[in-house]
Amino acid sequence: MNIRKLTRLDDFMQKRAASIPGATILIEHNGKKVYENNFGMDRKDSIYRIMSMTKPITALAAMILYEKGELDLMEEVGTYLPAFSDIKVASLGGFKAPTRPILIRDLINMTSGIVLPGDYGEAGQSMSKAYREARVQRRSGILKSNVDIANKFADSVLMFDPGTSFHYGLNADVLAAVIEVISGTKFSEFLKKEVFTPLNMSETDFMIDGDKAFRQAVMMGRPDAKGKVTRADANTLARFEMEAPFDRPWYESGGIGLYSTVEDYEHFCQMLLNKGSFHGKEIIGRRTFNFMTSNHLTYDQLGEFGREGYGYGCYVNVLMDPVRAASNGAAGSIEVTGEAGTYMCVDPEEDLIIMYMSQIDGGVDPAFIRGIRQIVYGAM
Repeated sequence: MNIRKLTRLDDFMQKRAASIPGATILIEHNGKKVYENNFGMDRKDSIYRIMSMTKPITALAAMILYEKGELDLMEEVGTYLPAFSDIKVASLGGFKAPTRPILIRDLINMTSGIVLPGDYGEAGQSMSKAYREARVQRRSGILKSNVDIANKFADSVLMFDPGTSFHYGLNADVLAAVIEVISGTKFSEFLKKEVFTPLNMSETDFMIDGDKAFRQAVMMGRPDAKGKVTRADANTLARFEMEAPFDRPWYESGGIGLYSTVEDYEHFCQMLLNKGSFHGKEIIGRRTFNFMTSNHLTYDQLGEFGREGYGYGCYVNVLMDPVRAASNGAAGSIEVTGEAGTYMCVDPEEDLIIMYMSQIDGGVDPAFIRGIRQIVYGAM
């Protein structure tokens, strides 16, 4: 690694200081930190809402049960969450029964037809309604647990028949509830025992301890016409469900729920880089890691996924064809972005970790992330 070339990251960030007032970048190569810098108001120990970077942690939890023979990816979701046995599919003629049930593997591949609240069409409208009602019923005590809430999500309708297409949705949230049912423990407790403690991720949780409030990275709004940003308003914080970071959330989202630090998430990335092991402790086996980080989508589903040169594994983007992706990275590297401005790349071939953390409405521009990757790989 040409360390001198990595100083280009400083210039790259300096040019964007008005629109990115706080961020952290960490580069690790061959087991050593070769670059680490905090920009603006962010600190080395800043705590970030990692949003979708929660998802691969949920996938790891599922794979731990998978290796124990307790989770069968070909099993129907309705076996564990009965409400999903009766879910319908939106169609031109109204609602119809799906051609087959949702399987656990559909959840982990985003091929279930489950959508996000606010998505377009009948499926999105129905999920918005189910999500709002779940939140109200949880706070009023009608719904008692994450499992109850996931079953409530089944009041929505699917966008398509399971296994026939690809769409981002609340799949990881439903999978977290399945993990609760199988393990017999609360999702957060399962993560602490099976993931966070073995990986020494002591500051990763679904909330921030009150005495660490001063370390929370400030959430910023979208840039104005001049490219400047200010603190996010109450509506933005509510949309990201960041309005009460010091309280237990109304449910533990396996898709977007976790707070973490750069150091904590670096440990998770080190486990991925070591193909399932961390400091000599095996979390999952090498073959299971290979399964997690391989493309799971069919040719047609890749078209719906829509990222040129990339495939999709267990909640991770997999670089399959660097030329098609216009990337100087290595095939087989895995990436995840978070909607509030976070990013990670793990490249086993080059023994490389790239991490970027910030908090901004709209997340990171793909061109911005490409720029960081180009600088880092250009230094190889």
